[in-house]
Amino acid sequence: MTALYAAVRGLHLAGLMVCFGSAVLLLRLNRAVPELGLESTALHRFRLAAAGVALLTGPLWLALATAQMAGSNAAMGDPALLQTALTGTLFGQMLALRMVLSLFLLVAVALRRQGATILVCGAALVSVSATSHAAAGGLSMLGLAADALHLLCGAIWLGGLTVLAAILMERPQAPRLSQAVSRFADTAMIAVALLVMTGLLNAAFILLDGQAARLYLGVLGAKLALVLAMTVLALINHFRLLPRLAQTQARATLKGNVLWEAALGMLVVLLAGLLGLLPPTL
Repeated sequence: MTALYAAVRGLHLAGLMVCFGSAVLLLRLNRAVPELGLESTALHRFRLAAAGVALLTGPLWLALATAQMAGSNAAMGDPALLQTALTGTLFGQMLALRMVLSLFLLVAVALRRQGATILVCGAALVSVSATSHAAAGGLSMLGLAADALHLLCGAIWLGGLTVLAAILMERPQAPRLSQAVSRFADTAMIAVALLVMTGLLNAAFILLDGQAARLYLGVLGAKLALVLAMTVLALINHFRLLPRLAQTQARATLKGNVLWEAALGMLVVLLAGLLGLLPPTL
């Protein structure tokens, strides 16, 4: 049951993060290089699917959380317990807000309203941080702010990668492609720097409250290893491949690296879903 719960939680986060980060990059690129015609049909459908995943996993998250609170899987089908979990706990209240926001998100993505998508998704991601391990620590407001910024920066990186992958797969010969990739690289480098900084703050807020649990440290270590691999790929893309983007081989290598980077990012989010369920200290 824990694996299913972690997967649902991770998919919910991934859906929100993809929508947020892709909207940020699309809004920026549509202003800088409008001739690219960035949001293709395939990318639009992928973003709609991500918004749909965020919406559908909300009720599943509630059911699994209720079962965990009650200590019985039968609680997932008990309307009274579900209502109590939804309205009587901070977790449930934030999840209820997120489910409403996810509905608005689906409409905003369907209408290609990038600004509205950013606002709705940003609020939804911040609501996740309200019940995070970092927010539960001694410096709760600072922990909440650090965790929210961590999620938003991760979303900018992961969601931006989906846009970049779509461009490289569908329009590798697009005009001013190098400018589009450069814009993403500049944004991603800032996001990654803030991601690392807030990740360290989160770890401090969580682990300084007591002796760290070995399982939590193991999963956290795996997550950090994947983030390091993503960072290495990002540096190769930025400093080695971007200056040679006019070459066919460089574009092909960049496309492969971006796809790997996005895949690793999805695994990171799934591990983050598991971390949120594990007790960080003994």
